[in-house]
Amino acid sequence: MPPATPPLRLAALVLALITVFAIAWLGLPGRTTPIREGPAPVARLFSAPIGGMDQYLLIRGQDRGNPVLLWLHGGPGAAQMPLAHATTAALEADFTVVHWDQRGAGRSNPFDFDEASMSIERFLSDAHEVTRLVQDLLEVEQLVLLGHSWGAMLGARLAARHPEDYAAFIGVGQPVNTARGVELSLAWLQERGHFTDARPADFVDHARYVELMQRVEAEGGGIGLPARQLARLAFRAQEYSLMDYLRWLRGARRGSGPMWEEYRRQDLFAELTEMPVPLFLISGAHDMNTPARLSAEWLRMVSAPMGKHHFLFEDSGHAPFLSEPERFAETLRDIARELGLR
Repeated sequence: MPPATPPLRLAALVLALITVFAIAWLGLPGRTTPIREGPAPVARLFSAPIGGMDQYLLIRGQDRGNPVLLWLHGGPGAAQMPLAHATTAALEADFTVVHWDQRGAGRSNPFDFDEASMSIERFLSDAHEVTRLVQDLLEVEQLVLLGHSWGAMLGARLAARHPEDYAAFIGVGQPVNTARGVELSLAWLQERGHFTDARPADFVDHARYVELMQRVEAEGGGIGLPARQLARLAFRAQEYSLMDYLRWLRGARRGSGPMWEEYRRQDLFAELTEMPVPLFLISGAHDMNTPARLSAEWLRMVSAPMGKHHFLFEDSGHAPFLSEPERFAETLRDIARELGLR
């Protein structure tokens, strides 16, 4: 065989370098950048035994004396940690921000993960364990609890069950009643010429529900950011290795499937009529994944003796922290000031 030509040698070298880089990245552990500013900074990425398995937390802030914000991500399975640098870095001067990869999500999604362990009660128990862990680590009595989408459904129940642990609950893209949400989303899509012969009962199956939500996203009623833009944001995270991204994608694709029958029956109108902590909802006016109309209706109905307020972001859909990040950060600062935490 004749010797390889220079172009072939170059191609082989490039391929070898790519292979070495990929192998190195595959095994590279995630890390978080130290915080140099502030009087008492904290920047920790670690695992802890939660609910019988290792689950991962990221804690970042410029001052341990600031109020602690515990962020419950959506999905289930859509871990927020790889977007922390893009969504909550602006809050690190005013809060100590805690991101937690829930069971079956991101770094807490091992390849032998038991999907049968997914239930609302299990997630609630895990979330309370995380709360107690954070209270002990940061030596605080109460956290500000924020939930997005699925995390807001979880958070509302958690705050109502353990009000002594939370200074307030903030629901972003608040799910209220899955069945009624499907009705509103379907009617909105039918006005745009989609699923014209369908009925809400056609989306009882999880696969059909996912199909409906994918169409909502395509029509501008979801997060509202192109997938490529989200991927560019997410893949800048130092906290995730290549293997962690693969775990993240598997968890996001799984979604609520293993607990769908329980998930689709959720109904805050029936289950949660009183909120014993200050209640704040943040909705995107264009959100048809968890329609803002339902969030407003529940807020009017629920009794909240310590106060309640609804912030409507006119230029946002299902993720106001991505579409209007500056206003979102300032809104959280305003809430902290209203609560007397700043």
